[in-house]
Amino acid sequence: MEEHNELDVLSETNYIDVLKDILETFMNEATDIAVQVMNSDIVQDGTEILSQVGEAVSGAIKSLKVAQKIASIPTALYMKKFGRYCKGLTTIPLEKRQKYMKLLGKEKFNKESVFVLNVINRIEENEKIPLFLKILNAKMDGFIDDNEYHRLMILTDRTLYSDLLYLKDNITEDPVKLNSDSDYGLASSGLLVAAGNEWVEGMDDADNGVRFNYTLAAKKMAYIFFGVECAMKPSNKGITILVAASNEEVEEQLNELFK
Repeated sequence: MEEHNELDVLSETNYIDVLKDILETFMNEATDIAVQVMNSDIVQDGTEILSQVGEAVSGAIKSLKVAQKIASIPTALYMKKFGRYCKGLTTIPLEKRQKYMKLLGKEKFNKESVFVLNVINRIEENEKIPLFLKILNAKMDGFIDDNEYHRLMILTDRTLYSDLLYLKDNITEDPVKLNSDSDYGLASSGLLVAAGNEWVEGMDDADNGVRFNYTLAAKKMAYIFFGVECAMKPSNKGITILVAASNEEVEEQLNELFK
């Protein structure tokens, strides 16, 4: 009967508010023990285990499991992603999360949580969830600011997971030629941008000389995700940069031509 009442209450509650409350509780209080409880089927009867996670966390886990029970298929898929994100939060030290939450404040957290919930809703590859958590960790460390955090989260959402993995072994400060599907994928995601032209002997359709640079965002993602360091400033090695001639230079060239 108690579970039936909880289902009724949850179904009458704003779903977003429930998820925000769960997220806040995990940020502030959850440890790896909470993950053990989530991975088990014991919620109501496991009083000994629940006592270790505290009342707030056990309540959040209970709400999460109840929400999964009453969810439609699309919502159930979302809840699976959300649950994985909550579990992943426990990999970030609790003290670090608590300090971050204190600095963030309630109002800003509410805005951030809605942003995170929307990003989780959009992703089609669950493997990206640990990457989102690495971006959050980088923000907590001060490696990126608020704007960069939002930008990297959105770029991660829009880029194929396999293309993100490609960054690990291919990120460079030197200009690159688009050779693979991942190169083209990163270019379409805005992580590779045109750098200029390189002189190529026998230039043809296979190589038109156009070269691309990895963006600053791509380099930061490679470092955050894989610990791969790369010079942030592009080398532009081999790139021909055309500089407009001054009026004096043009006049001098014309005089030389017609003398």
